[in-house]
Amino acid sequence: MGLEEELSSKMAKKNQTIREHTDEVLKEADLLIKKSGIHDERLITLIKLACEYHDYGKINSEFQKRIKTGAKFSEYNEVPHNILSYFFINKENFENLYDYKLVACAVMYHHYHSDITSILKNESSKIEKLLKPFEKDTIGKFKLRGNPCQTLISEKNKEEILIKGFLHRCDYSASAGILCEYDNDFLQLGLEKELDQWKRKDENASWNELQNFCKEHREKNLIVTAPTGMGKTEAGLLWIGEKKGFWILPLRTAINAMYSRVCRQLHIDNRTDCIALLHSDMQSYYFKNQFDNDTEEEIMEYCVKSKQMALPLNICTPDQIFDFVQQYPGYEYKLATLSYSKVVIDEIQMYDPEILACLLCGVKMIHEMGGKVAVLTATLPPFIRQELKRILGDEYAEADFSDQGILRHNIKVIEAKLNAEDIIQFCHHLSEKNKESRKILVVCNSIQIAQEIYKTLSESDIAEEYEPKLLHSHFIKEDRSNKEKEIVQDGRTFTEDGKLHCKSQIWVSTSIVEASLDIDFDYVFTELMDLLSVFQRMGRCNRKGAKAIKEYNSFIYTEKQGNAMKYIDQQIFDLSREAIEKWDGIISEKEKNEMIQEALSVEKMESGKREYIEEYNRCYKRIEDLYTYEKNEGNFRNIESVQIIPLPVYEQNMEKIQELEKELKKKDLVLSQKIQLREEIQKYSLSITKVQYNLSESIGSVAVSSKWKIPVINAQYDSKLGFQLIKKEKAEEGKGEFI
Repeated sequence: MGLEEELSSKMAKKNQTIREHTDEVLKEADLLIKKSGIHDERLITLIKLACEYHDYGKINSEFQKRIKTGAKFSEYNEVPHNILSYFFINKENFENLYDYKLVACAVMYHHYHSDITSILKNESSKIEKLLKPFEKDTIGKFKLRGNPCQTLISEKNKEEILIKGFLHRCDYSASAGILCEYDNDFLQLGLEKELDQWKRKDENASWNELQNFCKEHREKNLIVTAPTGMGKTEAGLLWIGEKKGFWILPLRTAINAMYSRVCRQLHIDNRTDCIALLHSDMQSYYFKNQFDNDTEEEIMEYCVKSKQMALPLNICTPDQIFDFVQQYPGYEYKLATLSYSKVVIDEIQMYDPEILACLLCGVKMIHEMGGKVAVLTATLPPFIRQELKRILGDEYAEADFSDQGILRHNIKVIEAKLNAEDIIQFCHHLSEKNKESRKILVVCNSIQIAQEIYKTLSESDIAEEYEPKLLHSHFIKEDRSNKEKEIVQDGRTFTEDGKLHCKSQIWVSTSIVEASLDIDFDYVFTELMDLLSVFQRMGRCNRKGAKAIKEYNSFIYTEKQGNAMKYIDQQIFDLSREAIEKWDGIISEKEKNEMIQEALSVEKMESGKREYIEEYNRCYKRIEDLYTYEKNEGNFRNIESVQIIPLPVYEQNMEKIQELEKELKKKDLVLSQKIQLREEIQKYSLSITKVQYNLSESIGSVAVSSKWKIPVINAQYDSKLGFQLIKKEKAEEGKGEFI
């Protein structure tokens, strides 16, 4: 029997021959090559050769036995099929050794279940035995002292990344039975429909200067600053156009809101073929927000499409995409996809030095692979701008639209600690002036300070009129979700009939309101963290610029307090305080940006302690120096968290939680039922830092699955104040948290 007959008769999977699976992979390769815009015939040939050879090794007798019996892989009898597939590739059939190595590398490393170099060196007799029936179709050199592909991998070769990444994508898609790429035939059409709707209300409506700029510079990388309310979402989508797009946002709540907004705004009915969420809780979100006619099978297929990045528009957190910088086994899958994609990074200034280093290293790698990046933000620190320009060279378009922002804020700087007494006095002042709308937002740098201010306000004589409420990250999911809905309702700009929304209300919060919630208050009281955060917080006051600004509406307190200062860069804080203390009165968006450029200039950042820049440089160099596939113990998120249930919450809901645990143990549950039950349990949970968890006393746990248990810890909790830590006896003082 010849090789082709063997491939057509031997199985790659239980219900598919090697030939059938290979043909499916090649079919996906044709689609991917077309969608990615590759025209280099040589490269196309090499991609297809890698797809052709990748599973030839499954032809061996031990693999075929295992397919029939369902047995597990045996290291004693078998060699991984990806290694065996390598020996079917004859370098004599290639124009040069380099091209041969490109294909060989992709084939040999499309799985990572074993030490490939060690097997090549030490298992030659086993390889020879398994391939003996096919000796005329294999290269016959089974004893390899070195790995012929190792050098190529370590060089981080662009063509190797593309060929290998494309093989991964085609193989996964064929195995899952989905297309590797879906058409972007909805984005431009949806945007045109949106513009048509505007024109029905105003015949002169058109894309503004920002949006036209992004549209006109679709083929370039972008560095753009524009004030809130100028339509950055539409601008970014216009830039993506008909290409594959990724939109990066810092917070999951912001991502979910963006996903819902785009679906609604662009009238996307067939979302499962158009737009994807990419974050750790994506599956639960899909099931929770399913359309009425979605079946469980359809939602699970939607999850697979999303995870495999098959859809044309993807809304995601940075750690879901930019983790490829860690060069873990298989990272080429993402980087090869990004090589023909457009990536919008929103609010890049919000990241700490470690995550910023990951992002900008990722931008460099995407740029070198041929992908495009657009940084769209309200404020851009000079250091980040400088780094972007260094990475992108001359291949970018830059624009600043900050001078087009409307006047929204009137600043009063107070050299004191943020306190409840000032807010109470201000409320009395508003009442005396008979202000119709008295919506006040108080933003603190730490949960502890937010809780203290809230308690004082709640016990004061203004509590009945202003109904103080508290929002921070340490509420259980159910309470936090309800509070986020409340603050959005209370923080509306307009009523349903188009009038200004007027109310007497105080919300006390932390930095979680900076970017995740679309809210509009009349006044903001905030602690100073840095200029970027302060201006973000101020953006939650008079957001639309629809309110008068003759009087102060933004009160900034510059004295430090609380444990949050442990996490704030001292140099940036000092420079920010020095700049903001000089201001009094109305400030434009342009003046905000000018203040940032001056106060946080590269020259000033490079003087003094340089802690921020040095930390960034350390992280950036560590990523650049990574050896491909080496074990990387680093975490993309520099603050590790632990999901817990506070004891009072458990005790109050014990019967319900135990009932849910019991239901989850039933063996006849379908996946959607498991997800729903797990979601119900997680309503009673919240996340705390690992440091806080180590300081806490664990009482027990709630079983969510056989491998996943949520600890119940001794702590204080109520629905108004949220979580409060009770430290273990004699525990050392640990770092606090600040969001």
